[in-house]
Amino acid sequence: MRDSIKYDERNSVESMGKTAGIKNIIRGSVKFFVYKILFPGVYALGALRRIKKGKTVFAELHGRTLSDNFRLLKEEAEKQAGFQIREYYLDFQKDSLSYYRRCLGLLWEASDARYIFLNDSCNVLGAFRMRKGSQMIQTWHACGAFKKWGFSSADQEYGESREELMKYPYHRNYTLVTVSSPEVIWAYREAFQAPDSVVQALGVSRTDLYFRESFRQSAKKKYASQVPQGKGKKCILYAPTFRGAGGTADSPKILDYGYLKQKLGQDYIIIEKRHPFVKESLKPEVTWQDFAIGDCQMEIAELLCIADICVTDYSSVIFEYSLMERPMIFLAYDLEEYFDNRGFYYDYREFVPGPIVKSSEELVAAVRKIEEQPKEATERISGFRRKFMSSCDGHATERIWREVMKYGEPGK
Repeated sequence: MRDSIKYDERNSVESMGKTAGIKNIIRGSVKFFVYKILFPGVYALGALRRIKKGKTVFAELHGRTLSDNFRLLKEEAEKQAGFQIREYYLDFQKDSLSYYRRCLGLLWEASDARYIFLNDSCNVLGAFRMRKGSQMIQTWHACGAFKKWGFSSADQEYGESREELMKYPYHRNYTLVTVSSPEVIWAYREAFQAPDSVVQALGVSRTDLYFRESFRQSAKKKYASQVPQGKGKKCILYAPTFRGAGGTADSPKILDYGYLKQKLGQDYIIIEKRHPFVKESLKPEVTWQDFAIGDCQMEIAELLCIADICVTDYSSVIFEYSLMERPMIFLAYDLEEYFDNRGFYYDYREFVPGPIVKSSEELVAAVRKIEEQPKEATERISGFRRKFMSSCDGHATERIWREVMKYGEPGK
């Protein structure tokens, strides 16, 4: 009887394995058809048309509104004659028939465009060989070079296999990649496997906002209106990156806000701004809801302008926050695990311009030390800014458009 049960279990496992194998074969066949036949075919068909002079496509892969990666670039284009601007929203996370219809729509829009802007990895826009006369400008969604991505993370737990990246490329059509400083050009060349001339330290367009007094003042007014409990207190911005991936992305739950209120509540409030991939915001408990805020509707750029201290872990917001030259603290409680999963371009402990802590108690101690030695807390920030953000000076948007226009005016 026992042998019979073992036999049935073995048959069941073998059957499940065969079923999984068949499903993988089907998925692989569908992917091959979509990315090697359907997508290139649609683009090739659309490319039979003439390129439309000045047609500019801003391809948003996540979300349904134009992100700050593109807003200033669009504004600059609208000031000039000859541009036909299209905003296209792919809604990258949705794997459904409607998603694939949107992919086909993006390919059709891109096939007769003069300029195509994107800010993330997109294998849809890498599924074809781009026609002569079009430009694809990768503005990327982060400054500097922190966590590894693209070919830099190939064959690691986080990344895809190198074989898969070669077979279904994301990055082969870029004519220009804009980065925040000459220091990080090497990392983008590695991640995108891009030719030397493609990656240029022209700056990051959205950082121009930080140099506008009107933007900074607007952020202060919005903060006073939305966060009245912050009046007379300093603001700590907690902006962690996400854990997990895709629809399962979550935010760390390491902080003891009750304890933090007890130790810091007289002098500070904390705003927790989670990564856009994380769908749920922090829900404060009654005992500390006047201290910790999780549903602030201000954008991250606005919060960076008003925060007195930024606490993060592995988020690229540190590059933009360095423009403020204010203190940072790094809550890296899972550093070894995160490194094994993702990897960094620089040695984390030498790279970050602030103290590394692993608990609420250590965070409080770091905040108090900043109060005692404010000059020491910002000394490393200045050097960090010069090294990683030297091309972000308030004029990145105009430099990017000037470089793009070298290869064809919108009306020509």
